This record gives sequence, structure tokens and C-alpha cells, in this order.
Amino acid sequence: MLPTHLKGHLQVASASILFGTIGIFVSLVSQMPIGSIIFYRLLFGITAITLFFACCGRLDELRLKEKKQYLLLLGIFQAGTMLSYFFSVIHTTVSIAVLLLYTAPIYVTLFSPLTLKEPITRRSLSALMLSLAGVILVIEPGAVFQNMDRMYAIGLWCGLISGLLYSCMIMTSRYLKGYYTGTAQAAWAIVITLVIFLPYSTAISGGVLLENLYLLIALGLLPTAASLTLYFGGLAYVRAQNASIISLLEPISAVVFAAIILSQPITTTVLVGGGLILLSALIVSKYGAVEACA
Repeated sequence: MLPTHLKGHLQVASASILFGTIGIFVSLVSQMPIGSIIFYRLLFGITAITLFFACCGRLDELRLKEKKQYLLLLGIFQAGTMLSYFFSVIHTTVSIAVLLLYTAPIYVTLFSPLTLKEPITRRSLSALMLSLAGVILVIEPGAVFQNMDRMYAIGLWCGLISGLLYSCMIMTSRYLKGYYTGTAQAAWAIVITLVIFLPYSTAISGGVLLENLYLLIALGLLPTAASLTLYFGGLAYVRAQNASIISLLEPISAVVFAAIILSQPITTTVLVGGGLILLSALIVSKYGAVEACA
């Protein structure tokens, strides 16, 4: 039997790798608007999570307490993060979208003095500079303006916005940690996001839904229900800053999966820029203990 701490590390690592498959599933789904993809992903995900909580006798953990308005805010931020991230995945590449998403720890560093009263250190500023250099390399602004691909440019902006909104999720989650467990926060954020995207449940025909049903179920079960359960289960045995570092497996695995499954090319500039972004996130996670939940 595995030691408890090793089991926790393996759970967080497995969850991060599963999170890395999100962009793959989104890219494979066809003829569905982004809102519908999000709705059915979360529908199957929350169904599985609720059944898990019921079987484990943990439904009381989901009971609403104080700070309900911040749970609503968490759900709104999650809805915006998913919408902008999925748009970026579809109109750029999985690699670029996930790397731009992972600028979130840098936004947290910038905003923490205002929202969480946490000071910015020299190390944080160094990480910020590395991240900005990485973003410039990943985006390749010269190529964007030369090619004049409007949707690609919008996809890049959405990638940056997804990182900003993800950082808002992280800070809201940190504020709520004294009132709700991580799993309760995740479950309620899913429910709120599901309600926001409810109109998209009927935006597609039955035929299109059936055609993509196996992908949507897999998207709801693997990088949603299973990954969240593994991640928060592992957090009980892993220090928060160690979990943040292990979570860097998500963008790394996403880049690898995109190259293998989708045959999306990885340019040298994306590799170097992505490396700088991940290095900056590593610095912030290791020395700033930034907590993240997907």
C-alpha cells in the first residue's frame, strides 16, 4: 500500500494530467457552440460528483453557509474562464491557449496586494518579467499582424482574458477557504456556471448531441468529475505550494497531447515562451504559495 503522502502527490499529478485533456476534447467536438459544450460538460460532471458525494455520505459538505455572494462570484468567474479558454482553444491551438491560461499566477501576484493584502516581492516581479517575455514569444505579435487573421488574434486575446479570470477564481477561492472546502467550492461553481449556460442546452439538435455524446460524457467524467475528486482528495495530504508546482503538469501534458492526438505543431517560440511562463508560475508557486483549482 502506498504511503499517504505519495498517494496524495500521485492524485494531484493524475488530476493535473486529466485537466490537460480538456483542450483535446473541446477540439474534437464538432458542430456545437462553445456554450453548449460547457453546459453538457458540467451537466455530466456535476451528476457524477453528486453521486460520488452521496455514496460517500458527504452531501452535508455542500450545504450553503456564509459568503454565498462570493460563491456566486466564483461561478461567474469560472463561466468567463471556460468561455474565453474554449474560444482560445478553438481559434488558436491547445498549446497556446493553455499556456496563456497559465499566466494566472502572475495576475494573482499583481492583484494580491489590493485584494488579499499580500505584498509583491522582488522575486514576484522577476517572475512577472519572465511571464511577460513568455507571453510575447507565444503570441508572436509580428506574425499575427502580418497574417491579419482576425479570429486568431481574438483567440489570443481570449487566452489572455482566460488567465485573468482564472486568477480571479484563485483569489476568490482563497478568500472562501475558511468557509467552504475546495470540493464544495468546485461543486457550487459548477452549478452556477451550469445555470448561466442553461440556454445553450437547447441550442443544438438532438442529432448533433448524439454525435458528440461520447466526447461530452468523457469530458464531464475525466477532466471534470474525476480530476476534481482526485485533486481535492490529494490536497488533504499535499502542501498547497507543492500542489501548485505539480499542477504545472496540466499545461505540459496539454501541449504533448495536442502534438500527439491533434498533430498540432509546436514552434520553437511557443516552446521557449511556454517555458518562460511555466518557469514564472513555478517561481510564484514555490515562493508565493499560490493555490489554484481548475
